[in-house]
Amino acid sequence: MSDLWTVAMMVSGGLFVGGVVSIAWERIPAWRGTSLAEFRGAFAHTLRRVDKLQPAMLSVLVVSTAGFAISSDGAPRTLALVAAAGFLAILIGSLTWLVPIQRRLSSGSASDAEGLRARWLRGHLIRTLVAVAAFVVATVATTI
Repeated sequence: MSDLWTVAMMVSGGLFVGGVVSIAWERIPAWRGTSLAEFRGAFAHTLRRVDKLQPAMLSVLVVSTAGFAISSDGAPRTLALVAAAGFLAILIGSLTWLVPIQRRLSSGSASDAEGLRARWLRGHLIRTLVAVAAFVVATVATTI
């Protein structure tokens, strides 16, 4: 059963982390240099493409990492639990911090849109760093 959890964790982790890294690597620098109107249009387009897929991948990742931890013991279990905690923190942080900002930015009526853009970009960079770190920990758990 551990092999199934390993595959699920690595595949969903690679897809999720690849998605957040691609946004951080490619979109954030471009969005910083655009006008607020251009940003809103590009931001809405990107959200339509990833807003349903990313949370689904993250949910699968949390469950599969926890499943890997439960089916392992020793250091792999501990590392997988640390990784699962990181992924769960991303899920909670995204739902409580970034999604409300996304909704306000997408509504087009936010009076502090420039500040909201800066907060969302900073939050996404934090999410990316935590995702990469947790994925590295999960990967190490599969190799020891």
